[in-house]
Amino acid sequence: MKAEIKSEAKIGMVVILTFAIFVWGLNYLKGINLLNPTNHYYVSYTQVDGLVKSSPVTLDGYQVGLVRDIEYQYNNPGHILVDLDLNNNLVLPQGTKAIIESELMGTPSVVLKLGHQGGGIIESGDTLIADRIPGMMDQLSNGLLADVQKLVQRTDTLLASVETLVSNGSLKNSLSSIEKTSKQLEQISYKLNRSMDKQIPAILGNVESMTGKFSDAGTKINQIDFASLNKTLNELESLSVKLNNPDNSMGLLLNDKSLYLNLNSTAANANNLLIDLKERPKRYVHFSLFGSKDTK
Repeated sequence: MKAEIKSEAKIGMVVILTFAIFVWGLNYLKGINLLNPTNHYYVSYTQVDGLVKSSPVTLDGYQVGLVRDIEYQYNNPGHILVDLDLNNNLVLPQGTKAIIESELMGTPSVVLKLGHQGGGIIESGDTLIADRIPGMMDQLSNGLLADVQKLVQRTDTLLASVETLVSNGSLKNSLSSIEKTSKQLEQISYKLNRSMDKQIPAILGNVESMTGKFSDAGTKINQIDFASLNKTLNELESLSVKLNNPDNSMGLLLNDKSLYLNLNSTAANANNLLIDLKERPKRYVHFSLFGSKDTK
């Protein structure tokens, strides 16, 4: 009887030990070492970007813990409570942030950013400041993908406008008008070419004739005796000087004011005599007859 009890006790102890080893090994594979003491901290996020249990928690690139549990707060919608299991040797000053950092490949992780020293210590069980760095997909969604979406919308609008233009016949009418205009321009160009073919020879003939005349005129100009012409101009200049000089007879006639006054007075007297003769002809006729008798 005692042997059977001892045997069952041994089996129970083996089962318990096996189960304990299994639990320890399972947690170890998850990164949880049950033999090492840890501190628990809580963070409340509004977006976890696919963060899962056992995701690593790093500080300066070194893993100092892991995500122990993630729980959605149904009593406070829009908030997710994350339990962090950190090494008990890690001291967190006030203002420490737990930042979710997304990776292009793989699951996100939590990165710790320590606060300033001297502001107090965060005790185990307290809540850290939550923060989040947008991943590459978020940046693409807000940047490149947004621009692509706008481009697609504009392209869709443009295609719709083109479809409307084609369906209502405006494009066809425009193409027809362009075709008619092209034909008219072709006809005008043909007529202009024919007109130029006829007129250009005549124009060139006139230009050639004018060129010949200019050549003849140039030849005649070259034949002028410029020496003789210069001599004539000098003589005219000398004559002009003499006419303006009162030292000679011609100059006196042209420049003497008294001569002009005398001539003007003589002309005035002659004019008065003619007027008197016209008004009193008998006076001058009688004088003439009397003078004639005395002469005899």
